[in-house]
Amino acid sequence: MATQPSSRTAEKPRRESGNGPGRGWPERSGEKVVPISPTGSAQDIHRTPPHSVEAEQGVLGSMLISPRETIAECVEKINEEYFYVPAHRTIYNVLVDLWNTGQAIDLITFTQVLRDRHLLDSVGGAAFVTSLFTFVPTAANVGYYLEIVRDKYILREIISAATESVRRAYEEQDEVNNLLDEVEQRIFAVGEDRFKGEMLSMKEQVMSTLESIEKLFENKGAITGVSTGFRDLDKLTSGLHSSEMIVIAARPSMGKTALAMNIAEHAAIEVKLPVAIFSLEMSAQQLVQRMLCSRARVNLA
Repeated sequence: MATQPSSRTAEKPRRESGNGPGRGWPERSGEKVVPISPTGSAQDIHRTPPHSVEAEQGVLGSMLISPRETIAECVEKINEEYFYVPAHRTIYNVLVDLWNTGQAIDLITFTQVLRDRHLLDSVGGAAFVTSLFTFVPTAANVGYYLEIVRDKYILREIISAATESVRRAYEEQDEVNNLLDEVEQRIFAVGEDRFKGEMLSMKEQVMSTLESIEKLFENKGAITGVSTGFRDLDKLTSGLHSSEMIVIAARPSMGKTALAMNIAEHAAIEVKLPVAIFSLEMSAQQLVQRMLCSRARVNLA
């Protein structure tokens, strides 16, 4: 008598979870899985996004053992979204909140604040908070930890932006040019996180300014920036300096473009500096024609 083969239900692979919030936390808190392949293969869809639990705990440990010196630096470079583990985000937010209000931060007070806000159990309990205080021996390396955390966050954002772009492209519901613009905007937005300004020391800025003033005094009559090629203009401006935005304003057909082209030409040919010209009014051929006429001393008209 023929027997039917027994059907077996394939068990889903169980993810290993470590002890404490760190390795097991994403599983408990609803891990955000980012699909990276439109084919839907299990291997790609269930890959864990880049992150470093150790670096995140290093940042938090540094903030706890040396809050006065490190929290300002951390707030300047990252925010809670940079942390992958939800418990780490919670701890970071509470630390910043205490720092903003000027409250003392130590093991006892911080643990009590978490308990009062009913957050202690969700971050792993008092044992995990205590482990953060001993996770790093010193806060001297917090800059390196911050760099790792920020790099991992940027990688996750790149994956998210690329995944969304792939999905939109497969749907074919948008105009190609519009989709290209949106993809560029998302990638540029990710890149902006690399260029966060840093707090400047007033002492260093005063010394730098005094050095510039001394240089001006010692070089009377000499320009300190890039020459424009016009002596009278150089005397008034002392040349073109970095970080300056210079506006050339006049009525139409008064020679604004010609003046700008002459300055760019002098900087590129005489001073030997790289120059980029962006024009929303004239074509590249028209600009080159103006420059050639200027060099040849020929009237464009």
